[in-house]
Amino acid sequence: MLTAFVLLACAVYIGTKHAIKNSKLGISIIQLFVVGIITCVAYTFAIATKDVRQSEMGYAVYFAGVDWILITFVFYARQYTKIWLDNYASPLITTTIAVLDNISLFTNYKWHHAFTLEKRELPTTEWFYGFKIHDYYYVHLIFCYILVAIIIAILFKKTIQTSGFHRNRYFAILVMFIGIILLNVLYLFFDFPVDVSICFYAVAAIFVGYYSILYNPKTFVEYMLTTITERMDCALISFDENDTCIYSNQFANRMFCPTGDKRVFEERFRKWKEGRESNSIANTSWNEVYNINGDEYRFDIHFNKIYDKKGYYCGCYMSFYDVTGDFIAYEEEKYRNSHDALTGALNREAFFEEVKAILHENIGVEYVMVCCNIKGFKLVNDMFGAEEADRLLIRCAEVIREKIQPGATYARLESDKFAILLPKSRYTEELFYTGMNQVSNFLNNAQYRMVILMGVYEIYDRDAPVISMVDGAFLAIDSIKNNYKNSIAYYGDMLRREYLSEQKIVGEFEEALQTGQFAMFLQPVVNMDKKVALAEALVRWIHPDRGIIAPISFIPLLEKTGYIYKLDMYIWEQAVKRLAYWASMGHDDISISVNISVKDFYYVDLYECLVGLVEKYNVPPERLKLEITETIFMTEKERQLEIINSLKEYGFLIEIDDFGSGYSSLNMLKEVPADILKMDMAFLSMDGNANKGRKIVNTIIALAKALDMLVVIEGVETQEQVDYLVGTGADYLQGYYFDKPLPVKRFEETYLL
Repeated sequence: MLTAFVLLACAVYIGTKHAIKNSKLGISIIQLFVVGIITCVAYTFAIATKDVRQSEMGYAVYFAGVDWILITFVFYARQYTKIWLDNYASPLITTTIAVLDNISLFTNYKWHHAFTLEKRELPTTEWFYGFKIHDYYYVHLIFCYILVAIIIAILFKKTIQTSGFHRNRYFAILVMFIGIILLNVLYLFFDFPVDVSICFYAVAAIFVGYYSILYNPKTFVEYMLTTITERMDCALISFDENDTCIYSNQFANRMFCPTGDKRVFEERFRKWKEGRESNSIANTSWNEVYNINGDEYRFDIHFNKIYDKKGYYCGCYMSFYDVTGDFIAYEEEKYRNSHDALTGALNREAFFEEVKAILHENIGVEYVMVCCNIKGFKLVNDMFGAEEADRLLIRCAEVIREKIQPGATYARLESDKFAILLPKSRYTEELFYTGMNQVSNFLNNAQYRMVILMGVYEIYDRDAPVISMVDGAFLAIDSIKNNYKNSIAYYGDMLRREYLSEQKIVGEFEEALQTGQFAMFLQPVVNMDKKVALAEALVRWIHPDRGIIAPISFIPLLEKTGYIYKLDMYIWEQAVKRLAYWASMGHDDISISVNISVKDFYYVDLYECLVGLVEKYNVPPERLKLEITETIFMTEKERQLEIINSLKEYGFLIEIDDFGSGYSSLNMLKEVPADILKMDMAFLSMDGNANKGRKIVNTIIALAKALDMLVVIEGVETQEQVDYLVGTGADYLQGYYFDKPLPVKRFEETYLL
């Protein structure tokens, strides 16, 4: 009974002190203890009772309990050693045999085929019922010893397989188990009065609980901790409460103390603690640079205190993580993200941030923004090749770097454009002329004289966007692009007014477009019978405050900024809507021609947009004529031609506008599938040399006719011009002689009613 109590105490302790809910090992131990308790109680009852039937039943439970002790021990041994865990057939077979054996034992009271009871006298005149073995008991015994053999095999295999650190935990269980089995053998075969092996179940319970759950060899723990710390990718140094170094791993020794003298660590630690109260030093982290053997190393350092269970300070440790590689990689990535790969100068975004920082940190210093580019840099690429052009840009950056001093910064914004911010007090024209001469002489080629243009913007408003400062400097450059005498220009009041005016126009454009301030005007185009055959769509900005703004004031600016495509799309739709309206009124014989800008090819899907408009308003495409100029072929000629051909195939008529104003007009006639050719009388002025001018006009008209093209002569202003043109073969005339551009309503009242 005492043994049963010890088993119960162990089961309660393990069950309450350790989480066994999801632990198969913990469950197997509790099962082993429960079966052991039942077996102990049954055996105690069997030898204590004076009733033969009760004693016989107690022995039956005891023998059955031995079966289940061994089966649960097998289950425990498998979980404890992780051996034969995948074998599911053996547990099922042994459980089945145990159940059959239990049935046989519990029916022994009827047939007495396993054992019978007999009185056993004790020297103290006390007696109890012992049992006498019959034939079937040997079957039970053989089954039990098979289970014993399985348990011993599992524990022995694990004992010889495991490392020296863990061998004791399996060997102790094995020795304990064999000892109990030997005592049981002595009891069975040497006529001991009672089964003393049961008394050792308490010892077994302590062994099983301790070695299965609690035992960890100290040498193993030390070995594991040492191995882990030695393999950590950081330097680890530990100190006791007296600041004595008690441990340092190899990483720490290699980096900070190659001699192995731990006093080096202690001196460093005490120096770090100087000026700090011990109680005020909490767990913390910081970054620090160390010079080791002439090389700089950057470490992330972590300091942690260690306290015992009662909260008393007992030591600390410091871990040093070498982040030098990460830091270098970060700095390199940061450099790549902020610097131009070719020249090493700052890139646009980094320069803007640097300028803002400098202006913010140096309030009392006046600064200027100096921008420069190489005049006709594309020619350098064409004449000398891309490699030489790159070397030239590198030389530009080198010269700038040599000329500027600390407190200034510079960048390569794009291509050949550079920007420099420097204090106004350090700016002189001589400084920059010297630098320009150094760069200009770099190519050393008599066939090409390189010119560098510079624009200077004095910074008045430090809070203004940096881009506006740069734009101001480049506006100054734009003012001298065609001037061969000057190479340095300043952003002054006139440029400032022009710039502000342009910014005002750009700023008001979106609202003007949304509120309908842009109006379509139509200029009539007449045939030789003086009847209106078509109209050219033009645009006027009717400003609520400034009245009508001339196209020359905003069209070039919208072209430059790229906003022109929005205005063009607006006019296209207005033109198509008007054509649909005229058709509904019975005027489907008049067409409208609209202008196509070079920017439209890049900002709009021209085909989808124009086809979508005529289909939306059910207008035949030939009534919307598309005017193009040769400027659209300055870049990506093949792409533009492909788009024009697709529009032509759909049914649109293509007009070539401003013919003769460039140098590639004849090529244009050859390659562009145009239907109409427009000539400007202003270009072919006949005032000074009438005969030559008329011959040119006649020749161009004859050429157009040979190509099956209609001819429109625009810019007609006098009766004399009309009289001459009637006999040239031209198809249409346009100009102020017939009418100026008119508002749509006025045009309709004049020509459609």
